[in-house]
Amino acid sequence: MARDTGAPRPHTRFFTRSAMVMLVCVVLSFPLTYYAPLVSGSRRFSPFHHIHGLPFFAWIGLYAWQTQLVAQGRTARHRELGLAGVALSAMMLPLGAIMAIVAIRRRIAAGDSHPFDVTFYNVVDIALFSAMMTAAFAGVTRHPDWHRRFTFAAALCLVGPAVSRWVLLLPAAFPLSDMAPNLLADLFLIALAVHDRRERGRVRPATLWAAAALVPIHIASPWIASSDWWRALAPGLLHLTG
Repeated sequence: MARDTGAPRPHTRFFTRSAMVMLVCVVLSFPLTYYAPLVSGSRRFSPFHHIHGLPFFAWIGLYAWQTQLVAQGRTARHRELGLAGVALSAMMLPLGAIMAIVAIRRRIAAGDSHPFDVTFYNVVDIALFSAMMTAAFAGVTRHPDWHRRFTFAAALCLVGPAVSRWVLLLPAAFPLSDMAPNLLADLFLIALAVHDRRERGRVRPATLWAAAALVPIHIASPWIASSDWWRALAPGLLHLTG
């Protein structure tokens, strides 16, 4: 196991700063939909809402902490805490799926004529997060640059859904209204590409792969989510999941 040196690593400052901005974006995205109703008692939350939210908040907090450890040269501690990241990531997949089903049933009970449309975004977010973290774990020992960038991309899969609480309150027409939250999160990928070019004179392949995985589906999602194809497929997926 690598020995902690405690030496700062200037080239990791971009990731530490980006992670802190991501953490702030996520934490500040829920005052109207979670913090205020919880404190005031104006809305009742089931225990599952808290169980669902805890690992998601914990993951983005752990990610910010992990980037700090790498920047400080504390790689041994970073690797030890990586096991917690694996555990949290594994928990988030089923919890995210269950929460999506709960939301569908709530929309059906409310008489929503297309209760599965929003679910497509849930499926995309869960699938992309899982794919990015799988790729990150695969490169953790032999390809640290790939590991770092795919984990960065996984974090964006949490930032987009979080900031949607604010973005969807803004006046915007379809499809921009639907794609804007994730595209705002994808701006971090532009910053990452700029960082790559400054550091090595070119954009790293992992950055390009992450952008190729996230951006096209984020652009196409509004049309897919409201398509007849998805509306016909989604109820069957719900049945299989449930």
